[in-house]
Parts: sequence; structure tokens; C-alpha cells
Amino acid sequence: MIIQQTGYPLAISNKLILILNKEIQLHSEVDISSGCIFNFRDPDYSAESGGYHPVEIYIDENGCFKYLTDFAYVGDGHYAELVKELDFDLSHGLFQQMGRDYPIVQGKGLFRIWQSNFCAYYQSKVFTVTVEEL
Repeated sequence: MIIQQTGYPLAISNKLILILNKEIQLHSEVDISSGCIFNFRDPDYSAESGGYHPVEIYIDENGCFKYLTDFAYVGDGHYAELVKELDFDLSHGLFQQMGRDYPIVQGKGLFRIWQSNFCAYYQSKVFTVTVEEL
């Protein structure tokens, strides 16, 4: 699969493409011909102690980004829930922040910052990564 970097309303960085291609190589046993979902998890992340937010990225069978979602805990104690904090839904042209929808272009600046931070966290090896076939 060749991951498409252009043709989106938000700029996809070379660093992010390199990360995803690296993970595809590391998980070569996974059949990604029908698309795949990447899950990046900090095993120590919790509502009580914080940590690095879980991230999910969906790439379809054509190598196109469908969504990039950042999750966070909301609430305290037993009532804490893992929810979407940021969602860049490229397939529907929507940006969602804490449950509110906006046109995706309104998330352009935040996406650039999020992408830079995510790539830096990945380089710091804070995530456990899985790749799931569809």
C-alpha cells in the first residue's frame, strides 16, 4: 500500500507518512490490502496519572487517510471515560473537538501542531503500536 500524502484539506507531514510506513513494515504479517487501523497507545496512560493520549488512524484500501483521532480521559475516578478529544475526519470534511463539529479547515492550525507533537512523541518511543486489518 502506498499512503497518499496529497489531496486533503489538511497538510499531511512527511514525518507522519514515514512513521506509518515504518509501522506497516514492522507489522508485515498484517494484510492491509483492504485498509488498516493504526493504534498508538501509551501503556501507562490513565485518568489518574495522565500520559500520552491514545491515537487511532484509519487508512483505506487506496492508501487514503479517512480519520485521525486523539482520545483523552474526561471525568474523575470511576466516572472517567475515554472519549474523542480531537477528530480530523478527512472523509467527511469535519474537525471535531470535544464533541463539537467544525468545517475541517477550521482545524488546520491545530492539526499542524497535533501532527508535530504526535511525531515527536512517537520518536520518543512512548507508544505501543498495533496495526489491524479491515
